[in-house]
Amino acid sequence: MTTLLVTGGLVWDGGTAAPRDLLLREGRIAAVLAPGEGPDDGPRFDARDRLVLPGLVNAHTHGHATLMKGVADRWMLESSLTNGAWMGGRRDRDIIRLSTLLGAVEMLEAGCTACYDLFFEFPGPSAEGLATVAAAYAEAGMRAVVAPMVADRALFEILPGFLDTLPDDLREQAAAFRLAPAAQTLAALRDSFSGVTPPDGIRFALAPTIPHHCTDDFVTGCRDLAAARGLRLHMHIAESRLQALIARKMWGAGPVHHIARLGLLGPHFTAAHAVWLEAAELDLLAAHGATVAHMPASNMRLGAGVASISAMRARGITVGLGTDGCNSADSLDMAEAMRLASHLSRLRDVPRDEWLAAADVLRMATEGGAAVLGIEGGRIAPGAPADLALLDLGHRAFVPLHDAANQAVTCNTAGSVREVFVGGRQVVAQGRCLAPVAATLRDRARDALAALMERLAPSRALAARLEPHVVAYAEREGRAALPFARKIPVESSLA
Repeated sequence: MTTLLVTGGLVWDGGTAAPRDLLLREGRIAAVLAPGEGPDDGPRFDARDRLVLPGLVNAHTHGHATLMKGVADRWMLESSLTNGAWMGGRRDRDIIRLSTLLGAVEMLEAGCTACYDLFFEFPGPSAEGLATVAAAYAEAGMRAVVAPMVADRALFEILPGFLDTLPDDLREQAAAFRLAPAAQTLAALRDSFSGVTPPDGIRFALAPTIPHHCTDDFVTGCRDLAAARGLRLHMHIAESRLQALIARKMWGAGPVHHIARLGLLGPHFTAAHAVWLEAAELDLLAAHGATVAHMPASNMRLGAGVASISAMRARGITVGLGTDGCNSADSLDMAEAMRLASHLSRLRDVPRDEWLAAADVLRMATEGGAAVLGIEGGRIAPGAPADLALLDLGHRAFVPLHDAANQAVTCNTAGSVREVFVGGRQVVAQGRCLAPVAATLRDRARDALAALMERLAPSRALAARLEPHVVAYAEREGRAALPFARKIPVESSLA
């Protein structure tokens, strides 16, 4: 029987941080003990001068984008979508593995033990890609929910009147850009899920990317496939003002109303971003037990807006915290995500009693994220998985020490993380990932990137020509009046 006694740490239990010892057995927390109450024999880990947190859970990221860190400057969401095909395209198995591993190691070294990866392959999903991503997370020693991100309508199809704004030669190229038909992509997904067995600690899910990038037949096909295979669903919802406006042009209602009519909502469903929703849409999410993934860094980076987290939480919606991908937030540091979530909750004339407290944010980054992924964890309690992040109390973020939980949110950086355990197994020591591949990963990424960017040059050049036209369209059309109140009351109309 594998046991380990973690002694001398300051343990955060979801409310306060206090001196506790933790007995780990067979990958789980067997007991939370007063200092010195553990068994005298058996292996021990000295956690003195450590703040012990549940492993952080990244509720939304994109492993394919890790190699694209820093490519964007002053991009809005529609800029990112214009460049999406080349950022996920022309990748062989080695590049897919490398990009996933690079992100996994960065997250582990920042105290993150699990993530929800919406990974993208262009021109379409494949069993080889799914297997490669899953194996990469297992190789790094991290838990993950891996969801192919798919659609059957291209950006240029769904922007009303956009093609008419383009010069003739560019219009022809944009009009020719099409994604595979719904039936073809759904067949590829069925083959992938049937042909690939996830390693231990890895689960599969499905991510039809954005409602108006998916025909109704495609959405219901994803719904049925997910139901048949017991998969969770994850979808970007009303991330930008323009998306909220386009939804009403297409369906005469907000995107949550539309996908509710298509039968997507339920406890298995996660709405990512959910920035530009009206109160009735939040009520629908709450009524169906759906969760929300909140990405404050990318919402700021892309100028997308501020999500109404206090209104969501008041309705009982479980909110998990995520970083988003490196193309839209540049960092996979959950400490940064926590700090930004805390600070953003205080904008837009939000009453002080609705501001997120440090404990609220920590729970979003742990328990909330675990709920979004549909996994156990996110807490330190008997029976919970032994997924732990140990932070150095000698790090400048905690000197002097007043309130460990508060400082973990408001002062902390990834650099304070010293040790990480996943399922009771140590995967990070002295701030470095212990997976053998981690030692050469950064050099290999630098070497591989030059060749990849050369292959991507033609599609990147086309995106560079299209981007200013997309941005001009988004800025013009996005100024239209919203047909709903931007400030959402905390009280639900269903109460």
